[in-house]
Amino acid sequence: MINSELMEKFVKKSLANLEGEWVIIGGTVLLLLGIDERITMDIDIVPIDLEETNSQNLKLFEIAESLNLPVETINHAGEYFLSKIDDFKDHLVLIGESKRCKIFRPDTFLFLKLKLARMTETDLLDCISFSKFSRKETNPYQKETEKLLRDYLKKATPEKKEKLLKIISLLTT
Repeated sequence: MINSELMEKFVKKSLANLEGEWVIIGGTVLLLLGIDERITMDIDIVPIDLEETNSQNLKLFEIAESLNLPVETINHAGEYFLSKIDDFKDHLVLIGESKRCKIFRPDTFLFLKLKLARMTETDLLDCISFSKFSRKETNPYQKETEKLLRDYLKKATPEKKEKLLKIISLLTT
């Protein structure tokens, strides 16, 4: 099980050992923000340059192993969803950097866009948790974020509409 404390250690080791620019996505982002509301078993970290070398991926596995995590904890599946968003680099927030490495997380717009693409129950709950946090941040993409949510609202089931309306309420009040 991964919690905020373990994520902090992971980021520190990654900054010390990796090269290039990376983004942490998925439910793991909540842990970076100190939100330990649910259990997660993997770390969704992908290179910003989606052509990153295998040697860096091997280093990620070594970092996981050094923290007594199984190597399958490192999850690259999010790379697929990230690659479908042309302007994702415009929506990154720096969380740490070293001489050779930078690690980012998504801003509100990108977090929601990645999560709502699947719109599972867990994804919607993650969006609610992230939205509570992001109320403290300035969102230069507020209009785009509201449009994104309203577009998903149009095609959502009644159960999901309730959660989407809660997210909209959190982000607009």
